[in-house]
Amino acid sequence: MTYGLLTPDVPLGPFEGACVTVWSAQGREAKLHSKSSCSYLRSARATQREVRLDASAIGKLCTQCAAYGSWARPGTGLAIFLDTVTGLGLLYELGRFCQADEDSFGDEEVDEAACLLLPVSSDSDESARAEEEDESWEELREARQVRETVFAEWLDALTSLHRVHHILDLFPWLKCWAEPKVQRKADYLQVLRARAGRLVAPGALALAAAVSVMKEPDVPADDPAFALLGAPAKTAGELTSLWQRWRSRVESSWDHPREQEYLVHHLARGMSSRRKGYDRMLEQAQMLLGVWEAAARSATAEDGQRVLLGRLADDGAPAAAGRGGSAFDRLSEWEQGALASYTVAVDWGRSAHPVFSLRVPQPVATRLLSQPSVLVYELLAEEAPEAGDGSAALEADGWLQPGVFDDTPVHGRRLVRKEHLRALRGTAGDAEQLYTVLGMDAGVEVVTLGVLEQRCAAGWQGVILAAASDLPDALVEASLPRAGEAPEDDGVWARHVYDPEQEDFGRRLSAAEGERVLVRLCEERQDVRKALKSLVLARSVADLRDLEAIRDDRQGYPLRPFVAAVWNGLLAMEQLDLEPFASAEDEDWPDGSGLPLGVLASVQAYTTDAFGRFQGRAHSPGCAHRHPYGGGVNHRDDRASIEELLGNKEFDPCSKCGGYAVRRLSDTQVAYYRAAHRLHHLIQLSASHHRTTEAGEYVRRLDELSNLDTQTAQAWFPVRGQASRWRQVTHRLRAELQNGTSP
Repeated sequence: MTYGLLTPDVPLGPFEGACVTVWSAQGREAKLHSKSSCSYLRSARATQREVRLDASAIGKLCTQCAAYGSWARPGTGLAIFLDTVTGLGLLYELGRFCQADEDSFGDEEVDEAACLLLPVSSDSDESARAEEEDESWEELREARQVRETVFAEWLDALTSLHRVHHILDLFPWLKCWAEPKVQRKADYLQVLRARAGRLVAPGALALAAAVSVMKEPDVPADDPAFALLGAPAKTAGELTSLWQRWRSRVESSWDHPREQEYLVHHLARGMSSRRKGYDRMLEQAQMLLGVWEAAARSATAEDGQRVLLGRLADDGAPAAAGRGGSAFDRLSEWEQGALASYTVAVDWGRSAHPVFSLRVPQPVATRLLSQPSVLVYELLAEEAPEAGDGSAALEADGWLQPGVFDDTPVHGRRLVRKEHLRALRGTAGDAEQLYTVLGMDAGVEVVTLGVLEQRCAAGWQGVILAAASDLPDALVEASLPRAGEAPEDDGVWARHVYDPEQEDFGRRLSAAEGERVLVRLCEERQDVRKALKSLVLARSVADLRDLEAIRDDRQGYPLRPFVAAVWNGLLAMEQLDLEPFASAEDEDWPDGSGLPLGVLASVQAYTTDAFGRFQGRAHSPGCAHRHPYGGGVNHRDDRASIEELLGNKEFDPCSKCGGYAVRRLSDTQVAYYRAAHRLHHLIQLSASHHRTTEAGEYVRRLDELSNLDTQTAQAWFPVRGQASRWRQVTHRLRAELQNGTSP
């Protein structure tokens, strides 16, 4: 099987005529290539040009680019369409499981395997049956291999057809073109299901269903045959364990319960086979298994059959070939056998998901209706389901067309749906990123793809304005090192500056420093431009906990919207020195100056416990003591303002990390932070009467801090009265200087 080649006969629908960039050698008959690095493009004088995507252009594509070339910007509707159709997408799936290949088993081989796996009589002499099995053990092993292979091929064919219907539901203009091939796949799927059904015994499936609902029986703990097991209490425990092990194996298998007789040897573990009563104990245990099997058989004697409908519990898109397992792979062995034996029809209707119609005996119906599974079953009162039963297909507005993603002007955008996002996640390698969206309820927001999927599933209506990767490079060019520029000598982290009179005081907390740190952390490791674009969008999120990675149950790991280094661009993994803003009456800050927090009051701090609600100390997102350690924040963290933390007696910080990390400060906040520390330093000099600073220098600094223009005062002090408190402090210091009490 080769990759699916895009051919001129494939309908392009609304994407026909879209402009794409191609490369070609010189000459009218030269092949078109989707990228200049195509190995089939050997000309040194290749030219780049724009062409309209239509049948004539597709006919000129080189075979490599027609199979898995990408001619559109990643994340756009055209890119998703091409990735979904070519490569391991629709065209590949339409060529699979249409007929038997050289590795498939035919009807004759299946019948031979069934004769070995399904004896005609289950009441034959046990010793003769055991002797026959010993002689044909190799044949029996091969027959089981045939059954496993046939079932695997059937489930793979079912998964393949499921993928095809899902793609056609997303791009419905392909349905008429693909209908003959889809019908061939459906016909061959029915052949495979029939073969799989011949390799399991319906009676064994019914027995397993009856065993699954049996209550724990009374065990003969006083039977002398089990005396080797010890006292009656210990014997009862061993026999109960045998029952539990036998029930677990029987209810999950498609084999007859007698195939589990080997379990009796668990009773004899650690026991010599030459001990007196050893064989008698095993014989009695086998008879006990027979009693339990007989009890289950009596339960299957109940007359009547039921018609059930089975649908996938998860209506999500099937994983593309080579990108993960199928939902049908999670079916138990017993449920696979039940579907193969009792399915009378599979209806795709107007839905991309199959609806199974099963006619089953009462014990099997009881189990299917009660057990947890990837399929949800419901009892049908009528004899057969109505044609087309199932969830409705996507309406025309739900098709994946130009305008769903960032491939049209904003006024031409279409509402995004969960099906679109699943298609995006299934095809685009960098789909998990931040998105700017516009909705009727909250206006413009920045959200992760996982959050957007949850909203769309809940009925949210809105459009995607841009993804992080769609932002122009010019936006982040200023933060990138220039070509040929030598790396900085001061390393990734800036040095600590403790003197507020130095210009770099507080720079480690600034947003600009976050950009520099992010660039240094990503150098030669990740895409720096993409990380900076993610940082730009993440800064507009009001609560950074909303950026938490959402765990994907299919993949089994969190889906992170950006690289971990972006958190260092958002958060400064250190604390503010709050002594200038604390009151002198506070016993924790005896040297506090009581300056207003001003613009710093609303600075966000993230910690594991801001209010002393849990045992143990509070940790910052970057603390090694934090569990789990990840360098980011999540919904379990607390968000508090600096105003809430100042004077909070319940806050018990870690001695290593300081207990919290602050959201990086703007230029205005850094300027006020430095000014407050400069004024605090002057207050300390005034209080100590130490003449370490010349009077002229003292006056100069005081003049700088007291003579604030209106714009600066409004930016530093958003609350009325804070500017007055600042002026009162500076006037008091000036009065003390005039009275000769200052340095």
